[in-house]
Amino acid sequence: MEFKKEELVDREKEIGSYLLQGLHTTHISERTGLSKKTIYAHIRNMMKKLCATDTAELTRILKNLNP
Repeated sequence: MEFKKEELVDREKEIGSYLLQGLHTTHISERTGLSKKTIYAHIRNMMKKLCATDTAELTRILKNLNP
């Protein structure tokens, strides 16, 4: 299944960039001002959109989107 980077909303792209930096959800929450629950929801949405089965796979996919 193909996917396009544009499928992600701006906030998901922002959170994805923090994941690529290796930040934990707590730190992402502090930087964005969002609750950890909201961060997890964005990660879940990204996983669904990009067909990732876990966060490690999500990170690999995001890395390929942002060479």
